[in-house]
Amino acid sequence: MRRHDLAYLYPAADYRLLSAPQCPAAHEALQCWLHAQRPLVVARQPAAASAQILLGLTLPPGAEPRRISVSVNADAIRVIASPLTLAHCVNTCTAAVAAPLKRLLRHCESYDIAISVYGSLAWEMLSETTYRHSGSDIDLICDIARVPQLAACIEALQQAQQSLPCALDGEIRFGGGPAVNWKELVQALSQHTQPTQLATKVIVKENTSVALLSLTQLLARLKEHDHVC
Repeated sequence: MRRHDLAYLYPAADYRLLSAPQCPAAHEALQCWLHAQRPLVVARQPAAASAQILLGLTLPPGAEPRRISVSVNADAIRVIASPLTLAHCVNTCTAAVAAPLKRLLRHCESYDIAISVYGSLAWEMLSETTYRHSGSDIDLICDIARVPQLAACIEALQQAQQSLPCALDGEIRFGGGPAVNWKELVQALSQHTQPTQLATKVIVKENTSVALLSLTQLLARLKEHDHVC
């Protein structure tokens, strides 16, 4: 179970509302969501071992409250699924957005890079309700496991951003573990041209923590994975 995964709960599952716990509207909205058999998203979990699993939900614009956080026992979860793929979502976008994303997808697929979606586009697909507007960001998760995939992934993201009418946000996830905002990573890499100069640290999000890692430490995750393969 990783950040951004989709957690489908049993409709009658017990939960503890962490955000707006005294808000009847939050309970009602969550109940409707669960009875429609829609998933919540796996959040970053506590570093200390816990029987409770933290999940989140973002409701459509205009809802109050908009963001709902809950904790549940593991037995409340019916199934855990991977995030929606970009291939599954891209055709719902306008032509101006879909065309650059399809090129990005083809480029990444040629390097065996998995591209998933989160944020407003994912919630819109899951709920069949309008979340986005003309300026909404596109949020992607790019999973890489080998060193050559990194440059290919960055190139694809940069080319897509140049063509998109909206911002392209998201994370590059290394070997299924640490994830870094792709724009922050590009900026950090651009400052260094030699392996011995990769001391710059970037914010890394893992399943149970947020930390600062040097580029050397981060890239070593891919090198280690290469050795395993």
